[in-house]
Amino acid sequence: MDIRSSQAGSDDRRWLLVADGDEDGANVLAGLLLHHRFRAYPTGRGAEALRVAVIHPLGLAVVDLSLRDMPGPDLVRRLRQIDSKLPVVVTSADLSADAERRARELGILRYVHKPYDPRRIVVLAAKLFARPPAPGPRLVSLGLSVERQA
Repeated sequence: MDIRSSQAGSDDRRWLLVADGDEDGANVLAGLLLHHRFRAYPTGRGAEALRVAVIHPLGLAVVDLSLRDMPGPDLVRRLRQIDSKLPVVVTSADLSADAERRARELGILRYVHKPYDPRRIVVLAAKLFARPPAPGPRLVSLGLSVERQA
């Protein structure tokens, strides 16, 4: 695992997950987020993304519809089992209205068509993290509820 993190600040909610079947694209976006002082974890695999989500309280997940080991919508559903309030941005090269409709049914924050300018995600993250995180329990895959420490 190649966890990239900024050294500034200790706000755990600044963790971003970048799950994209195009690992080069995930690395580019994660690098740009790191440059803007966010903690970003790039991966091309859903299973790895889920491990990260259990370890780190995420502030945002950017999920491609096509991952290497599972469909993106499956990852979104499983991430929501871990944190039901997690904001999710879905990216896809699929321009069909049906793909976008199915993604929006998952309650995502935004649907972004590929190719996209990664700075759009940085701006979105900056706006999102300007707000304090919503209080509430964090659900863990074992069905346990652990309260967040303020």
